[in-house]
Formats: sequence, C-alpha cells, structure tokens
Amino acid sequence: MNLNRNRAAVLAAVVAILAASGCRGAKVRPITPGEIEAHIRFLSDDLLEGRRTGSRGLSLAGLYHESCFQSLGLEPVFNGRYRQTFDLKGALPDPAAGLEIFNDSGILSPRRLDDYVVASFREDCPEGVEGELVYAGYLIQAPERNWDDIKGADLKGKVLLVEINEPGNEPGGVFDGLDMTYYGRWICKFEKASELGAAGCLIIHNTKGAAYGWEVVRNSWSGEQFFLPDREQKLFFRGWISGETAEQVFRLAGRERGSLLAKAEKSDFVPVPLDLKARVRQRPSFRIVPTENVAALLRGKRGGRKERTIVISAHYDHLGMDDSLQGDRIYNGAVDNSSASATMLALARYFSERAGDLKADLLFAAVTAEEQNLLGSDYFVRHLPVPAALVLADLNLEMTNVWGETEDVFGIGAKHSDLDEVLARAARNLGLTYTPERLGELGFFFRSDQISFARGGIPAVWLHHGVVSRGKDKERVALAYDEYRRAGYHKVTDEIKPNWDLRGAVQIARWAEEIIDILAEAETPPEFKPTSSFKR
Repeated sequence: MNLNRNRAAVLAAVVAILAASGCRGAKVRPITPGEIEAHIRFLSDDLLEGRRTGSRGLSLAGLYHESCFQSLGLEPVFNGRYRQTFDLKGALPDPAAGLEIFNDSGILSPRRLDDYVVASFREDCPEGVEGELVYAGYLIQAPERNWDDIKGADLKGKVLLVEINEPGNEPGGVFDGLDMTYYGRWICKFEKASELGAAGCLIIHNTKGAAYGWEVVRNSWSGEQFFLPDREQKLFFRGWISGETAEQVFRLAGRERGSLLAKAEKSDFVPVPLDLKARVRQRPSFRIVPTENVAALLRGKRGGRKERTIVISAHYDHLGMDDSLQGDRIYNGAVDNSSASATMLALARYFSERAGDLKADLLFAAVTAEEQNLLGSDYFVRHLPVPAALVLADLNLEMTNVWGETEDVFGIGAKHSDLDEVLARAARNLGLTYTPERLGELGFFFRSDQISFARGGIPAVWLHHGVVSRGKDKERVALAYDEYRRAGYHKVTDEIKPNWDLRGAVQIARWAEEIIDILAEAETPPEFKPTSSFKR
C-alpha cells in the first residue's frame, strides 16, 4: 500500500471508533460491511508490519483493540487495565544443529531442514543429548476409547519416534475416521512424550496425516519459536523427520516400515526398541518477549438468573515480515485474522448498544501469539479474569468469511458439546441450514484458540461459514475460500481484495448474536458430550 492509502486506512479506522463511541445509548444499529471493513483496513495495513509476536506492529494492534473497548464503555478486567501482560520466551534454533542416528552397523546424518527439524525449549539443555530410539506408534493413551500405545513401558530417557495423526485415519476408523482428534495433533505427541519422561521426541511426517506438506514444517521450525515459561519443559528436544528419512532409519534398524506401521494400527501395539541410538547436538539461544492479551467485559442484565459469562475471542497476531522476500515482504493477514478481529469488535459495538436487554456478561478477548501455537489463549484460559465456573462457552472467530453470504453454516468443534444444538437452533432462527462439521481431517478445531478453552473445560467452537453461496452462483464462496487457502493463507498476498463481499462476515456476526441470546436465556449451561475427550 502507498502512503496515501495508508493514511486513508488509519483515518477510516479512527472514524469507525469515533462513530461507535459517539452513538452509545442511541438506537441499536445493525452491524454493516462498512463497519467491519474499517477495522480490517487498519489491522491489515502495512503500518502494522504483519503483527508478529513481539513486534511494534502487534503493539499497535493491541492498542487499537484497547481503544475500541474503552470507547465503547466496556470494563477493563485486569485490575483496572484492558491488557493482560505476560512474558513469552523465544527459542532461536541453532543453524549448526545436528542429528545422528546410529548403531554398530552404521550412522545416519540427515540434513537439517531438508530431512529433519529440531528445537529445544530448555535453557538447561546440554549441547549433546543421546538416547535409545524407541518406535512408539501413535503415542496415544485414550482410556475413553480403550486405547493405550504404552502398555506400561518405561520410556524415561528414551528418544521416541512416533507417527503423526492417529490409527484408523480412514472412513469408519477406530478414532473418528478421517476426522482428526486431539490425540492426532503433533502438540499432543510432545505433551505425552514429556509426561512419560522421554529425553526427546521425533514425529514422522506424512502429508495426509499432518494435513500439510514438509515445507510447512520446515518453514515453521526454521526460525524462532515461542513458549510460555510458566509451562514446565521436560523434553530436551522435539522435532520432526521426513518420511524418507524415517525409511532410512528403519532400514538401518533392520526393520520393515510397513509391518511396524501395521502393528501401530492395532490396539495391542507395544513400543518397539529399534536397537538404535539418536544423538542431537544443538545450542539454541533464548530471549524474553513481553506480550499481552487485550480483553474487556460488557455486563448484561441479570434477570433472575445466576451470573454467567460468554467469551467471544479472536487472535490479533500474524506472521510479521520476511526480509528474504523480494518486493512485498509483509504478511498483512487481512483474512487471518483481521477479518475475525473486525467481526469481534463489531459485535462489541453492537452489544454495547443493547446491553440493557442482555442476560449474560460478554467477555471480548483479543488474544495474542495464536500463530505461535496458541500461546495467548493458553495463558488467558489459565488466568481468566472471571471465575471459570461462570463461563458458559467460547465463541471463537477465525478467518471470518469475506466472500459473501452462504445458505449454510457449521461449527468447528461443536460436536464435542451441547453447543452443537445451540448453533443449529440459532441457524434455523436465521433461515440457515446447519450442517455437520466439514474439513475434520484437517484438524482445524485443534489449530486455533477454541482448543485452549476446551482444554480448560469450557465448551468452545469456531463459527464457520458454509459452502453453498446465496444467489445464482452457488459455488462462489467455496471456490473463493479454496483459492484463499491455496494462494493467500500464510502468504504476503493475504490482503484486502476488490472482490470481497463482507456481507459474509456480517452473516457470521448475526449468527453469533443469535447464539449469544440463546445461551443467555438457557436454563442449563452447555456441557461436553460423554464421548468427548474434553469431558471431565
């Protein structure tokens, strides 16, 4: 964007804030495409330099949210402040790191980034860590599904080689078939390895199971990674190896890859020592990075009910800048996630004008470091500014529809709780078709902030548009979304486009309004389904 467009975007955003603050107490105004666009134009402007964790641009985005909340008269919730400040630690990988896998017969020295990636979140990690290599299948313990890959094996001090995803990742499979559960996510593998006292964990990559190619792993693990210092770090190292490298490892062990994988697909699997050792040498560097969530409370009318709170969340960080690129270097993140932040801010404005008939408190949460493995929402849920027992649900907004209205909607993760019925009823009230969750094989529920709330015992959902467009061109939205995922997601091309139709975002906001009203009126709070892994 040139300087004039930059100034215009800032001006439009300021006008939007002033208009909202100047109309409090007036007639309730519906959310409009123009209102949402004004927020997007500021948050995705070059001025904010891609809103990377720890950057000046992200601080500006936080200030913007704070200013909006304050102008609407929402209450600060962190001891008189809108900002929840906390520290992250950045771990910069060692470009000279090395991985060796060996026995008396030979040694493998795969190439960093091309064949493997590795990192450590322990500042006390020795320069060299060595351990016996054990194939641990999918490394899943799921008692509610009668599945245990460990069978009591002592894996302390071992280096675990594990599969991504879960067994039966096919129609009718043993877990949820093609749909990924939390057990299939890479973060769950590292958590389980840490719980078991392993020295390290290496995940075998495959594109279908991970839901993305090796280049995504390579790019994500080539630079600085962040973690929360108040989370205990037990693993000395964590990482991935490519499928081709895994084949070489099994050959060195004298094992046949296919037969081991077949064993891992069965419930009687037990960990298999490979008679190999793995050695990682690395000297990562660390730094402290202050950051903040921004949140505010809108108090609703109580009526005769107990206090209850509904969280509306959206992350406001993105990927920053890449100086290695030629030309445009800024990841503006207009869809991911300025569209969602804008929709959340519009909902805050809307409900601030009708607080008098609202029967629940609304907690608007702009969380940070989502792109760094959901760290902001993780911290927020563990340090809630309201009693957790009073929180009914989290409605998370993520990459909100900018391509036009649809005839249908669905909720990512809604099937885990009674929110499924609430979302369906709200959709029907608006004349929308509510469909079962789509794209479950991509594990979206576990890749955005709603999972932090679910892990904290709070029913949570990502509100998602459907695939059938309103109007004559029934495929317009679905095709535009697919094109965005191909050519815009996590790329510098994620900018405002002239063919956007923000009536799609307004539709999601309208659906959220209806859901909030139903939840506020409900006699009983939503609960997790008995079959959900989040049921406590």
